[in-house]
Amino acid sequence: MTRREDLLEEFDANVTKLEQLLDKCDESMLGEEWTLRSGDHIILRQPRASALRTFGLSHMIHHRAQLGVYLRLLDIPVPGLYGPTADEEGK
Repeated sequence: MTRREDLLEEFDANVTKLEQLLDKCDESMLGEEWTLRSGDHIILRQPRASALRTFGLSHMIHHRAQLGVYLRLLDIPVPGLYGPTADEEGK
């Protein structure tokens, strides 16, 4: 995939799938054990809610921060991710 539109379309489709899956989840399902494996070798076991937080949200936040660093290194203004940034005019 090389076109920006294709990447955004795939991202939006995956967001929709995730929202649908989360709508079906209840507290008891999120409390069930999730297992990370490499073949038969068990690497990690934890509640599904913890796995979602660690491997989903925290990982995404980490990559968003990496993108901000790369933009800074390239002297590209960092867009406001959670509100205005010091790079925006009027600051």
